[in-house]
Amino acid sequence: MTLDFQSWIRAVWMSLIEPADMARKVQDMRFDMRSLWMALALVVVLNVLLLALVQALSPVPDAMSTQIIQLSPFGYTAIIGVFLVMFVFALFHAGRMLDGQGTLPATLTMVVWFQAISLTLEAGQVILVLFSPYVAALYGMISLGALIWCIVNFIDVLHGFESRGKALVTILMALIGTALGAGLLLALLGVGPPGGTT
Repeated sequence: MTLDFQSWIRAVWMSLIEPADMARKVQDMRFDMRSLWMALALVVVLNVLLLALVQALSPVPDAMSTQIIQLSPFGYTAIIGVFLVMFVFALFHAGRMLDGQGTLPATLTMVVWFQAISLTLEAGQVILVLFSPYVAALYGMISLGALIWCIVNFIDVLHGFESRGKALVTILMALIGTALGAGLLLALLGVGPPGGTT
């Protein structure tokens, strides 16, 4: 499947307005696991680059700089990467616990696709910030609602629940498990806020 810019924007739009139909189409793509893990790694790198761009466009005031966690690009990459990898497994196992039928490759496909959509919307918000921060803020709130609707439908299709409520519970379980697991792992790896007392 080859996507140019126009067809990708159309795919993003369809993912937001008809997420269940798009989820079924994405599932049918049947990518191999190596390609999917590489795609996830690319998503992580793009997340870090977008974060760096946002920080460059909206520098933190000096008065607040000492209160913000400062991490290297590697630190951001590690945090985002660990979180997404664990989120994939958490979604898979949480869905299975609720009698879902999703497979690990299909779960990974959904997460990669969803993250690509999210990055596209975030990039649009960054562009809007250059023209009007207020419009960008409104766009951000609308985008957040659309993304929540999108992932709930994605997980519903992934696990064959036919119940968006069960899909939402699966996502909440996965988020809690991922937050706990990723926090523990990153602490063991020494990635996190700088230590010391003031």
